[in-house]
Amino acid sequence: MTRHSSLFIALPVLFTALLLQACGGDTNQSPAATVTAATDEASAQPFTPTLDPLLDNLPADNDPDSKTFQTLDGRGFDVELFAGRKVFVNFWATWCAPCIQEIPSINNAAAELANENYLFVFASDEDSDTINNFLLDRQFPGNFIRLNDYFAKYGIGAVPSSWLLDENGDVIRTWAGAYEWDSAEMLAEIRSPASADAATAP
Repeated sequence: MTRHSSLFIALPVLFTALLLQACGGDTNQSPAATVTAATDEASAQPFTPTLDPLLDNLPADNDPDSKTFQTLDGRGFDVELFAGRKVFVNFWATWCAPCIQEIPSINNAAAELANENYLFVFASDEDSDTINNFLLDRQFPGNFIRLNDYFAKYGIGAVPSSWLLDENGDVIRTWAGAYEWDSAEMLAEIRSPASADAATAP
């Protein structure tokens, strides 16, 4: 046997050994099973938006339903938590297309006003699982919370609707409908709500 023929015989044996080593020597697990396991592991990871420290540092709550709001992991709180902050509350729902459309502009406005003592929150009256599943699918950042009662209890007849609260927790401006919140016009209304009310008064 020549040197060249010995080399051609040895190459397939070496190639087979390398394949078995790369696959971990397990011939019982199909590639499809491996891909499915990796996909399931990725989808099992919850999407958790970064919350403002005011919400993120709330203690555990044994009775969150007794409060006005709660975080999506079940920590209840009332509007008094926001004392000292100007708070923009957007009332929305996962089934509401205009609500979803305006979420990015609200987040942009929140970034624009971050150094001006504003807190932006998104409040839905849906259950936490519904909101969490929506966020897992859409990957929206923001302070998403749950309203513990139906919108109608607070006089909200349609969504999206938005409120602006002053540092004492009083509602000083309301808007009905969707807007481009990061536009110069809407940022001016948020910064000077009294001026905006005067401009739209009949």
